[in-house]
Amino acid sequence: MEDPHIPAAFDSVNGLGALLGYYPARKANRWGNLVVCLLLLAGAVLVFLYGLYSGFLGYQLHGPAVIGVKTTAPLLIAVLLSILGLLAGRGAYVNWRKGVAVYERGFACRDRTGLQTWRWDEILTMTSAVTRHYTNGIYTGTTHVYTLLDRQNQRLKLVDTIGRVEDLAKVIDTNIFPRLYPRAVDQYNAGELLLFGPVTISKQGMTIGKKTYPWGEVKQVSIHHGTLRVTRKEGGRSSGGRAAASAIPNIHVLLAIIQQEVGLKIG
Repeated sequence: MEDPHIPAAFDSVNGLGALLGYYPARKANRWGNLVVCLLLLAGAVLVFLYGLYSGFLGYQLHGPAVIGVKTTAPLLIAVLLSILGLLAGRGAYVNWRKGVAVYERGFACRDRTGLQTWRWDEILTMTSAVTRHYTNGIYTGTTHVYTLLDRQNQRLKLVDTIGRVEDLAKVIDTNIFPRLYPRAVDQYNAGELLLFGPVTISKQGMTIGKKTYPWGEVKQVSIHHGTLRVTRKEGGRSSGGRAAASAIPNIHVLLAIIQQEVGLKIG
């Protein structure tokens, strides 16, 4: 975790126990936007001054008729650079306020809208979308989007503007799993249907979309390249079903039930 010295805005957080760590916005998002803002605004000033100088020079040489011709383009460019600079400045301001503080009983998230708290026992689902990007076969980076839903139907997205967001997501998952898994197991053992987005499981089997796979016919459940796959005993991968892992909430709870309660191998 990051150094647990956090902004004073988090002093108002109560009831979550001791502070365990802090994840501020990435420095690139904070300082990068600020530097771009200053460069664009400086460029706008220079272009504006160049336009004035060009207009003055044209006036001296050819009279007032050429002032508009000499100044219009530089002034338009200066306005455009100013707008882009202000947008970059706004991005720096927004990201500067972002940060997540992790406590014993939950976490607090601060952004441009203010400070909100999330208790571990109030979180219902967590969905993870991790995408690796390639250009012409060359790896260019990974984006992370973690979506949380609580009992009050509030949603929160944690993305790469937060530093080490993948580590933060692991901390959240580690804390909510022991609370979500026993409840899901009790429902499963009671014969209830468990819904995990596009995937449903019960004592009878597993349903993906409109297809149901009885447990006795399933050979393996696996995660491969961001896709959950079901392999039937009588055929290869193509004989089973699949669903995007990023669309499955609490996927670790789902896989744990399949492995521990059903006894299937998770590949």
